[in-house]
Amino acid sequence: MASAEEIADAYADWRARSNGNERLRKMVRGWNRIVHLHTTDTDESFTLSVLDQELSALTRGGVGQPDLIVTGSSEDFCDMFWGDLNPSEKYMSGEIKLAGSGEDVMRLDAISMVAFLDQ
Repeated sequence: MASAEEIADAYADWRARSNGNERLRKMVRGWNRIVHLHTTDTDESFTLSVLDQELSALTRGGVGQPDLIVTGSSEDFCDMFWGDLNPSEKYMSGEIKLAGSGEDVMRLDAISMVAFLDQ
């Protein structure tokens, strides 16, 4: 089980890599969204946003009306942000769940796959 601080540290590293990746920045052009992350094992929520081709800092709690909700274990979030697991595989197996419009889910899946492969 990962702590909230471990999730925040892993996300901060992933955020820095993602915001510096021109390929990812092009993929999120015009895609401004609020994303809530919810851990199944620790029952914690976090919020991030995509705004003007940048990922925001991670905040604790579910802030604002989410466009997407990602649900998974605290370890899965850490491993995903550190690049130690393929998020698409976890999504296909049902261990990570996405709730939102079909277009947003497909876009997030594509973004996560590019982020994973570009590491």
